[in-house]
Amino acid sequence: MKKTILLLFILLSFMLTACGSEDHEEADLNDSDNTEEPDDAIPDAAVVDNGRETPDEDGVQEPESFCYSGGALLYEGGTQFKVCPGDNEKFQKQICKNGKWVDDGGCVAGSVEIPAGSFKMGCNKDMEGSCSEDTVPIHDVSLSVYVMDKFEVPVELFELCIAENVCTNDNADEPHYRTSSESDRCNIGKPDRKNHPANCVTWHGAKAYCEWLGKRLPTEAEWENAAKSGKVQIYPWGNTPAASCDNTVMLENAGGCGSKITLPIGSKPSGASEQGIYDLSGNVAEYTGDWYEKKFYSTEEASKADTQGPAEPEKDKYKVIRGGSYIYGESHARSSYRGSAKLDDPAIDFGFRCVK
Repeated sequence: MKKTILLLFILLSFMLTACGSEDHEEADLNDSDNTEEPDDAIPDAAVVDNGRETPDEDGVQEPESFCYSGGALLYEGGTQFKVCPGDNEKFQKQICKNGKWVDDGGCVAGSVEIPAGSFKMGCNKDMEGSCSEDTVPIHDVSLSVYVMDKFEVPVELFELCIAENVCTNDNADEPHYRTSSESDRCNIGKPDRKNHPANCVTWHGAKAYCEWLGKRLPTEAEWENAAKSGKVQIYPWGNTPAASCDNTVMLENAGGCGSKITLPIGSKPSGASEQGIYDLSGNVAEYTGDWYEKKFYSTEEASKADTQGPAEPEKDKYKVIRGGSYIYGESHARSSYRGSAKLDDPAIDFGFRCVK
């Protein structure tokens, strides 16, 4: 009897050992890393919307500390700004806390005061290497104090102007905008691009919007002074590094830093000016109030205080546009670059900001 019990015990031990080996081998095949995670381990990825942890398109989850920047005008890591509820002239700063955007103080001004002073306008050949004919000679300009928008006008706010029947296409001779129904690269009408700059806007539309808010388009001199922070420098952020998708939304491999469209306003905070003005070098080229004249910098009017640009030409009527855009490269991203636009041209890379 005792021998029978002993044989049964040995047989049972052998079977348990074999089963344990099979389980271990199966785990090795299914998971190359068998280290145990602590009970409080955070999943590998989290897309958090309003504080709820949800899987992204690939089913992967992100840490709860991540906040999705939906609708933000500017986002940089754990900080973002959104249009202030009830006051379109201001922006609400928010910080990312435990997967949720939390208001950080009151609404802040969406504009910057540019102090009065003089600056050197035009292209500096010694610094930039080469200069196009319409950017020389470099000359001194004195400007009075003015206030400039920190951000290019976003789709969200331009659509309010449309809703108020101020920015309209009622006058066939002075159209104001195109929508995404006419071109997929037009942002107006795209629910997922309300925080992108309002592009496909004509000069007439930009003028109407600014006047609606008691503002105006900047003069060419005001625009360049803001882009240079009153100094002699190549880009809004200084002379180095050179323009790239690290600091501006431009053509690099493909338009829009590979996106082929604009990016949300303020997506390149390292490219902001010293005074905290965003996207002066890219995303969309910006309208000014001045008429374009190729050799204007050689005239006496160019150096007058608070110059308003040349008089309206009798023919070939174009307005000056400044700053690069998502469909052009480094040379357009320079603060001295000048371009021209027809008043009724709702181009895919034209946008604007206002001053007062």
